[in-house]
Amino acid sequence: MGYLTAKQFSEKWEISERRIIKLCKEQRINGAIKDGMVWQIPEETLKPSDKRSNIYKYINIPKKVILINTKEEVKEFLHNLLEKEGYIVEYKELDVIKDLSKLDKYYEGLIYFSTNNMDKNEETFIISFSEKLNSESSIVIIDYNNIKRNKIEEKLSYKFKNEIGLKINTLVLDIPKDENVLINYNEIAEDIVELLIKFRNTTGMAITTNGGKIEFDSKGKTQNLEIGKFYKAINSYFRKLNKESHLWCASTMLEDEWTESPQEMKFRVLNLEVANRGVNVERIFIFSKEKIKEFKGNKTLKIYMQSNIKTLYVDYDEIKEKNPTLLKIVANGWDGIDKSTLIVDLAEGCKERGYISKNTKEVMEAYNCFQELKKYAKNLKEVLK
Repeated sequence: MGYLTAKQFSEKWEISERRIIKLCKEQRINGAIKDGMVWQIPEETLKPSDKRSNIYKYINIPKKVILINTKEEVKEFLHNLLEKEGYIVEYKELDVIKDLSKLDKYYEGLIYFSTNNMDKNEETFIISFSEKLNSESSIVIIDYNNIKRNKIEEKLSYKFKNEIGLKINTLVLDIPKDENVLINYNEIAEDIVELLIKFRNTTGMAITTNGGKIEFDSKGKTQNLEIGKFYKAINSYFRKLNKESHLWCASTMLEDEWTESPQEMKFRVLNLEVANRGVNVERIFIFSKEKIKEFKGNKTLKIYMQSNIKTLYVDYDEIKEKNPTLLKIVANGWDGIDKSTLIVDLAEGCKERGYISKNTKEVMEAYNCFQELKKYAKNLKEVLK
């Protein structure tokens, strides 16, 4: 393979040498290399399309995906994931779409949240919208699991596969429609995107998920949760925190506290992440003065003190003498979120790791306890310096 100079290509392509050099600098000419002050271009190189031309605009159609009837709980997670995959994201509600011709002509994907068990009206929309898709496109239906579910992925997969080449699959939510359930909507969003961009040769498939479902009893408490479920619940709550949130936490520092287990390491990372997002994070560490020397070298405390987390120290013996009730309320420690949720640790040695409470009385008792503890608190940095 031979090479030609920018000057030689200016004659070949009938554009200025200056323009060719600019294209080389922008890396828009494949294989172009700079040899000293001279650009060398493979002699068989094709002329790049002009960004200003209609041809360039035609071959660079945006990679768009449209979401219909999007659930607010999952919207932000979905948006972030889709943007990372290079999609331009558009939102619409079915009841306001009167004319499909008013939408863009071309889409790479459709994510549709069912509202009426995919009734005839919804099914008709899916079929009509498919005319805006191509053989590389994908349709993902999100539907609730019930005996009346219209298995639209089975009904339309053959038609779409043969007439267009696109795939249609469904994510079935095995989730009750009430507020006494904790759902990991980030994981649901991840499943939706997986169905959209992967399983390239699979169509007519339905995958069921419970979204990491954790149920609350009539008193607003979950059962005692085993390690896996407990940490998944923490992840779900912490991901939702924003600059308006207040994370208040208290723990008694035991000798075996802060192990190096993967779960505990991830928990620490989550704390640092939420603090870096601007969440108001306050952590009270309760231990005896005689332990100060021991905890000066604690890696976790050092990391926390260097972060945006407000770290406080309370003397265990002082509280035990002056207000022992506070220690009973702290028990094995907890993380509080605003005045709505309490994530409670269970004693070391228990089979379960902890539980979640939305019980107003329990949450407020812990919150008031936290405020009382702050009256005895000192800056942990000053204590351990």
